[in-house]
Amino acid sequence: MFEVSAGQLVAGKYRIDGLMGSGGMGVVVAATHLELDQRVAIKFLRDVSPDAIARFQREARLLVRLKSSHVARVFDVGTLDDETPYIVMEHLDGEDLATVISARQKLPVGETVDYILQACEAVAEAHALGMVHRDLKPANLFLAVGPGGTKTLKVLDFGVSKVLDDRATGDTPRGGDLTHEGMSLGSPGYMSPEQITSARDVDERSDIFSLGALLYRLVAGTTPYRGKNAVSILASMATEGLTPVRTLAPEVPEEFAAIAERCLAQDKAARYPTVAHLAHALAPWATRRGRVLIEQILATLNVTFDGDALDATAAKSPKAAVPEKPAPAKPRALAIPQTVMIVAVTVVVVVAGSATCRALRSAPAADGAASGSSAITTPAPTPSLSATPTPTPTPPPTLAATEPTTAPAAPSLDPAPTSRPKITPTPLARPRGKR
Repeated sequence: MFEVSAGQLVAGKYRIDGLMGSGGMGVVVAATHLELDQRVAIKFLRDVSPDAIARFQREARLLVRLKSSHVARVFDVGTLDDETPYIVMEHLDGEDLATVISARQKLPVGETVDYILQACEAVAEAHALGMVHRDLKPANLFLAVGPGGTKTLKVLDFGVSKVLDDRATGDTPRGGDLTHEGMSLGSPGYMSPEQITSARDVDERSDIFSLGALLYRLVAGTTPYRGKNAVSILASMATEGLTPVRTLAPEVPEEFAAIAERCLAQDKAARYPTVAHLAHALAPWATRRGRVLIEQILATLNVTFDGDALDATAAKSPKAAVPEKPAPAKPRALAIPQTVMIVAVTVVVVVAGSATCRALRSAPAADGAASGSSAITTPAPTPSLSATPTPTPTPPPTLAATEPTTAPAAPSLDPAPTSRPKITPTPLARPRGKR
């Protein structure tokens, strides 16, 4: 393999600036395109076996077809003099999720959903082209820092991806793969049980299992199944089962925990059928950017749902724009009896009030007639009778019988317009000495 060191030239135009990362299959270095003065990343293949070279070259062809902003762009490919292949990709500043969770252990649900939806957008395009990534893990999710400090998640390393049909490459038949029966590729903590058994027996739902394992790891602080290798993890799946998310993270909503646990179902038929279904389920915790990504994922995979796809997040969608039928108006006939009743009550009140006033006005005459033979039958007493006038002119004249010593006080007349007090005339005393 080509030995890399700072200052070396690759293909006469890329100057190596330093080592970025190294793994079992390859090495990634930072470099500069001398003519364009552009920073790039160059990935060299460490294993130069025929199968490894074929897989590496296919990765380059597949990456060129992916247009998602959540996949690192490919600028160039080539082979060194010693037949070591390389891929020139965009240079990313930032850190991968493995570094983030190593420092923070757990992430909030909202931040977790934002990262996973970005990964889903890249994976959805790969699935639409007939590709399965097969190695989704924190180390392959890179948080690239852009202008203004914004972070964009990029899905890396499609080197172990599987091509399901010729949508991805024109020369690979359906099921075409560079793996052999019983061969296991990927990272054990995030691999589906069928992928552990045989990497050839996977489809899009294997990536959904890995996305569920990422959801679990980011909020719970540990991988769903633990073991030193793929065999021990497979044994853990069979004997111990999955520890519920809320057992490790009680603060996580039950609905979110159910989503992660469904992705991790050992029976792939019980998982979400597509990445679009998973993204739609995560909509209640999506940010504004996340809701846009969900719409893109649904469109990429041509998946629709009955009703508004984002009801829980109040996001705008074509179906949400359809105006709802207005509620039927109450019939106006119901208002007529109410009006009639109001008018009737008003009339009754007015009539009753008038009758009451007339009764009050005629009350003195009626009282006089009821007093018997000793009462004066004249309509009203007059001042000409022997009544002693009051010393002050203010009160109305009083009517009283003349007595030699005392005279009873005459009742006062109430000038209030609403009622008149009863006036009972006092019988006149017969003069003394006369018969």
